[in-house]
This record gives sequence, structure tokens and C-alpha cells, in this order.
Amino acid sequence: MTRIPSQRTGWPRSDGAGDGFQLTLLGGFSLRRGGSAIRLAPSGQRLLAFLALHQRHPRGYVASMLWPEQSQEHALASLRTTLWRVRSRAPEVLSPTRHDVALHSEVTVDIQRLADVVQYFLEGGGPKPSIDAHTVLDVLASPGELLPGWYDDWVLMERERVRLQHVRALEALAEQLLDHERPSDALRAALTATALEPFRDSSHAVVVRAYLSEGNTAEAIRHFRHYRSQLLEELGVEPSPALQELIHPHLTGIVS
Repeated sequence: MTRIPSQRTGWPRSDGAGDGFQLTLLGGFSLRRGGSAIRLAPSGQRLLAFLALHQRHPRGYVASMLWPEQSQEHALASLRTTLWRVRSRAPEVLSPTRHDVALHSEVTVDIQRLADVVQYFLEGGGPKPSIDAHTVLDVLASPGELLPGWYDDWVLMERERVRLQHVRALEALAEQLLDHERPSDALRAALTATALEPFRDSSHAVVVRAYLSEGNTAEAIRHFRHYRSQLLEELGVEPSPALQELIHPHLTGIVS
């Protein structure tokens, strides 16, 4: 399992500050340069979001994905218009050619930073994300949903994929934090996982373990009972045997 960096040494910080573009997709769309927000029309927002999630693609493919209801000719015309409008507001945010289009390589994208951390923790390899140890928990414990309120098919697919990977990484991080005797930080990570996926037993098990590690048995029991009640009400099932076995020794003599 990938080892969490120590508090004093770790990844160099790269928080997106400076004069470059910062594109945010988690929790809502925003484009900023330095400290200034850049307003774009909805078509421009969709173009930048699509390129952030799919990287460089032929113009025809991008046009057909963003304007599926139009003919290829009209979709390409819409793409050209959108490219012109975006570049008029943010000249260096795109890197188009005659045949394809992509974001400029210097654009900082929050979803990519999250993906780097998730990959590092889940796969145990690859380059270290360019953030320091103090920022790892902040990145993973951000519960922002990918482009909330957007219902394009390509957004819905990416949202589900990102959410599941995010939850798995949060669980892995919380487990490591418990191993490093940092139950408060582990609890923060695990609770974020339950907010992203309310009916995932493994996330709730880490929450219970974190409370027990703090010596907060009452909160562990309260959390288990609340989750069990929600699970029965919404899905008509009990928590997993593993989760019940985890809390059972602490319920001795208590009416459930």
C-alpha cells in the first residue's frame, strides 16, 4: 500500500497560484487567472470542461459530442464560433490546431490534481502529485461533485467514475491515517467518503473505527445506528456482517 507522506517532508506544493489559468470543475465551473474570474458563455464552459476531462481530440469528435443534436457541418460551425469566443476572453487557455483542439498544457485543472492523488493512493505507483503532505487531505476531503447541475451524457459518465475513485481513495487514505494514529484526520476523510457515497458499508466502517480509535464509543454507536436506520429505510437491508461485527462488542448491554 502506498505510504502517506510525513507531515514534515512530502510533495512540493503546487496550489495553482500565480499568473496561469486555473480551471475548476469540482463543485461547479469556474475559470480564473491569478485572482480574477473570467466569465464564459455556457458553450465555452462546456468546451473547456470537455477538454479538461478528455484532453486533445479531433475537432469533429469534439463538435459531435458537444452538439449531438446538430448535423456535423453545423456542429463544426458551432465549435468554431465557441473557440473564437473563448479565445477572445482567454487567449492562452486553448491550444488548437487546424485538426484538433485541447487545453493549453499550462492550465491548472482541479480534477487533474484530484486524479493524480487518487492514482497515487490506489495504484501505489506513478509520479508523486505536485502537492505537499499538508494538502493531500484537503484535496481528497473536498466533497465537491463534478459539474453539479450538468446533465450531458459525457458529464454523467465522468461524474460517476470520478466519484467512485474518489471514495476508494478516501477510504485508503483514512486507513493509512488510522495506522499512523491520526484518528481525527481519518475521520474527516471517512466522513467525506460517506457524503459522496451514503450507502457504502466500507466507508462507514472506517468512520466507526476512527471514532473507536479516539475512544469515542458513544459517537461510534450513534453513527452506526443512524446509518443502519437510513439503510433499512432506503434500501430495506441491514449493514454488512463485517460492520455489525465491528460495532457488536460495544453494544453489549445496550438495547439497539
